[in-house]
Amino acid sequence: MAMGFESFQIMLRGGRTTYAEANEAIHKLPTIEPDESSFCPGTYYLMKDGRHVLEVELMDVSPIRVSCRFTLCHPASVDAAFLGFVRELMDLLGMDAEICDEIPAGHAHKFSLDSFSEFSTIARQCIAKSRAEWIAYMGAEQLSATTDEVFARIILPFCKANTDSPQ
Repeated sequence: MAMGFESFQIMLRGGRTTYAEANEAIHKLPTIEPDESSFCPGTYYLMKDGRHVLEVELMDVSPIRVSCRFTLCHPASVDAAFLGFVRELMDLLGMDAEICDEIPAGHAHKFSLDSFSEFSTIARQCIAKSRAEWIAYMGAEQLSATTDEVFARIILPFCKANTDSPQ
């Protein structure tokens, strides 16, 4: 399994929104809070709706990019929450979405708001595939958590248990 196997991610790109405008718009969303737990330079947010935790990174590059992800151990209800949040950001920031995963051949790699229905269908297929791989490898425990929390609470104990076991 590759690094990042614990989450599903999309990247928003394009549009004419500046970093400052995007930062202000994202910061004003009602379920957003700054994520100050990251050691990496950048602007990070958490979207918490009481049942799910989505991670958002705003990148000060030209043109700006916004990464959105969630951990695959979330209950499946995260799919609709995630796609709704992505749609809101696409509309708010005037950006296109790109799935950061292998998508079925013959489909566009960038999706505009006008093609959100196609994006949503393909994203749900990719999420289902990634979630099935996660469950097959790590188990079906559900946890609404960030990638850091999943690493500490699921991945590290799993690795430790597998290295401590006699072969």
